[in-house]
Amino acid sequence: MVKYVAALDIGTTGLRMLVGKVTDSGSTHIIAKTAVPCKGVRKYQIEDTNELVMSIRRVLKKIEEQTDIIVKSTYVSIQGAYVGYVRNTASIDVEDGVVSNATIADLLDKTSDIELYDDENLVDVIPVKFVLDEKETVADPYGLEAQSLRVDADIVTANSDAIEKITACVNEAGLEVDGFVPSSAAMMGLIPDYEEGENSTLLIDVGGTNTEFTVYSQNYPFFSSSVPVGGDHITNDVSAVFNISPEEAETIKRDYAIAAAELVTNNVDVAVFNTEKGMQDLIKIKDIVEVMEARIVGLLNIIADKLEKEDINPSGISRVIFCGDGLTSFNGLDTLCEEIFETKYIKVDFSRATGMKSCYTYSGGMVMYISKLLPLGRVDSKIEKRNFAAEQQKEQGGAQVVLDALSGAKDKVKGFIARFRE
Repeated sequence: MVKYVAALDIGTTGLRMLVGKVTDSGSTHIIAKTAVPCKGVRKYQIEDTNELVMSIRRVLKKIEEQTDIIVKSTYVSIQGAYVGYVRNTASIDVEDGVVSNATIADLLDKTSDIELYDDENLVDVIPVKFVLDEKETVADPYGLEAQSLRVDADIVTANSDAIEKITACVNEAGLEVDGFVPSSAAMMGLIPDYEEGENSTLLIDVGGTNTEFTVYSQNYPFFSSSVPVGGDHITNDVSAVFNISPEEAETIKRDYAIAAAELVTNNVDVAVFNTEKGMQDLIKIKDIVEVMEARIVGLLNIIADKLEKEDINPSGISRVIFCGDGLTSFNGLDTLCEEIFETKYIKVDFSRATGMKSCYTYSGGMVMYISKLLPLGRVDSKIEKRNFAAEQQKEQGGAQVVLDALSGAKDKVKGFIARFRE
């Protein structure tokens, strides 16, 4: 039976939605995608509820106009600033001596049964390792013979207030919420394989007004946090220092995307319009780069300080990877990573992993991540074809189809994994 997964990525500069079609064989095909600008979210907070709701409606309208697909429910992104991790272990007896999807689902559900604070919601359970009969460790136990199965898993929680506010906006736009996906989970399947001697990754996602970063041990999230600084701050610095418009500053930032001034080999003049003088002015490329470098160095130092406060030694991390549109185009990131983190930087083109533009990296990872969890009980998204919906409405005598709002947003989500039964 064909299933669908819709993913809505709510960023600080815009919204992205993907709809994936998951076949019986487990392969996933993207059948709809769109992106719209949105300024409703700033520094982790929903600052303009109406703007966010209207932007979600524009996303849905564009999807429908382009593909005749009506999206009725979706998985939604949740920023790292609201996410926490708790390691837990649970065991289960294996019926009939063969591990089934139902066995795994029951085990993960048992693992998720922990005491939560009043301001926490359970949003995910990420298995780190499975152990067969307390002897053999495996990554995927499905189909293997065993009498007992144990799992070590990360229980992912999110701030209840953030969940409630996002859910309210999504519901008001006409959508149900299938679940929430933190960036750390969405990016797991997109991280490149480790080379010999490597065992950890620092993934830095630089957006417009904030930066999320996650430390992975192998491919499993270990620590995640956020910084209210992004690519827009680099643009604003260039604009303020040289008295040029934000639009011209953004163009210059993209034209001279260099993170370290020492890499400037041709220090020529750049013509700009000085808004304070009301006339054309000339500035050196190296001067521009020095301004941008100061902001980038400041951002990376904040991340390093946060890691050290969590007793994570940055120099002990095997590699640093950047994603997002804020910094990935910059040259010289390797130089700064070596200086600040004492760790090597590797350049990754995530568009090759998702087959789409870089702005769809997170939402693409969301679709891939949830698609793999459908056999374990994750609900599939509700998708309809416009013609089918019109016929259905006609048969109902023109009665309006009303979407039920997601109930109990503040309740703790228990048993959300073990919905699958053979």
